[in-house]
Amino acid sequence: MNRNIVVADGSPRKSFPCNGSCRHSVRHEVRWILSLLVLTSIAASGAEIELTLQTRDPATSKIRLASEKIDPKRVGVIAVDVWNYHWCKTATMRVDVIVPRMNKALEAARALGMTVMLCPSDVVDNYVGYPQREAIFALPQFPVPSVVNVTCPPVPDAGGCACGNERCGGNFGWDGMHPALRIGEADLMPDTQAEVYAICKKHGLTHLIYVGFHTQVCLLGKPMGLKAMKSAGLNCVLARDMTDAHPGYDPARNFTPDLNTGQVVEHFEKHLAATISFQEELTKLGKWDPNWVVDPVRIAPWGTPMRPHLFEQPITVTLATPLQLGAEIRYTLDGTQPSVHSTLYTKPLVIMNTAHLRTAAFRDGRAVCLESEGSFARMGSMPPAPDIHIGDLKPIRNVGFGHTYGGDVRYSGNTQAPQKNKSNQGQELKINRQTYQRGLGVHAPCALMYEIKPEYKRFVALAGADENLVKISNGSNLAKYPSIVFKVFIDGKEAAASPVMRLMSSAWRFDIEIPDGARTISLVAMDAGDGSREDFADWANAGFIVRSF
Repeated sequence: MNRNIVVADGSPRKSFPCNGSCRHSVRHEVRWILSLLVLTSIAASGAEIELTLQTRDPATSKIRLASEKIDPKRVGVIAVDVWNYHWCKTATMRVDVIVPRMNKALEAARALGMTVMLCPSDVVDNYVGYPQREAIFALPQFPVPSVVNVTCPPVPDAGGCACGNERCGGNFGWDGMHPALRIGEADLMPDTQAEVYAICKKHGLTHLIYVGFHTQVCLLGKPMGLKAMKSAGLNCVLARDMTDAHPGYDPARNFTPDLNTGQVVEHFEKHLAATISFQEELTKLGKWDPNWVVDPVRIAPWGTPMRPHLFEQPITVTLATPLQLGAEIRYTLDGTQPSVHSTLYTKPLVIMNTAHLRTAAFRDGRAVCLESEGSFARMGSMPPAPDIHIGDLKPIRNVGFGHTYGGDVRYSGNTQAPQKNKSNQGQELKINRQTYQRGLGVHAPCALMYEIKPEYKRFVALAGADENLVKISNGSNLAKYPSIVFKVFIDGKEAAASPVMRLMSSAWRFDIEIPDGARTISLVAMDAGDGSREDFADWANAGFIVRSF
């Protein structure tokens, strides 16, 4: 059950799980109330907080520490591009792992009286009608001064993809902020330098703390970013424990996303702005409980069951807990839950076959990281071209996305019956940036059944999400939706299946031997359990290898 409490200041309820013996839950409730009262007292009294600012000597990289006292009501916290998707699947998951700790920090910032600004940049106007966005347009306008000429050497940029050999293809699939990021009632959603400056003038803000992604690109260069606001005269600080660089990954030279982020943070400290550890600052105020477990183990490359990492040759997978130094990382590769007794991670893993990785981290037998999972699928050899193409055959059953009445399908939306040698919407067949001349374009869910003739020896195909969607504004707001599972059934029994196939990932390779006496084969494209929006799918170079008699 849950125990709910409401404090006198009207703060939202806080629920704590209870297993029937509530001592542990009560202790946490008391601790939470006390810390909230401390923060409420600080905010109400206008007492200053003291930040420990870290910079580095540009020549020697030696750390320099300084302290600054500031009224928290003069501080704004800007969360940049906490998106729900990224064209790099590893980058997407690295946002996912930081959001829990970011929520803790923003909750404390609000209680301290800081102004929280959520800035998803190019998708901010998907929040029209939200009071946090609409309030921006009632602000008085102020000319933005140019106070500081902000210059620095080029920032390290590793290319933006942390998936190693299987590099993701760029698209603008995100359509909002991460669904777990909590939006406060008094938060604001500015987008431009002028909008942030207007907020600073109205609320008397002199300092801005930056959290979010991707440090050397978005936090630095966006209109509401650190460079723009520093040039306008604001004191800008980077929270080094709540940011992540536009990542890269090259295990051959031990270059990991966390190393990349560390390099970028160090560059900021040398040339651009001081940094803080937001966790350490909140701990000093009694707001951060060191017993909280908020950070998952980080994986690179990071495939998931809904967005698996496909590979041909063995891959090197790195696990990391950069914010829990000294933690023991334990893992399994068979999908079982990791424990303190699971295999100890001592060096990067070389994964040679399809694997379901689960990992957690412990210290003194206690979990200090949330569990993470990774999904890795090894592809078979490239199949030969078929002797008989499936598009030249007439199916004995053909059903698709829509409503079926007495065997006739009324296709829904902008979908059509399977299209021969073109996508379902009449364009070229395209998977993983490659165009195919032969095949079928369908929309999941779809099933095509064919009669198997005695001379059919093997069924071969390349199957994947159709990429024509990326031609529309580079996939803006849509590219995150296609997710398809391809299956082949022979005489009603599953003969082979793909993992979840996503936009701009490698085509799955089917090469299936047909048993003697088999009568029918069905080619099925299914949605992956998250709905069928934009699930346009291609069976490319699909057909049969014929026996030689």
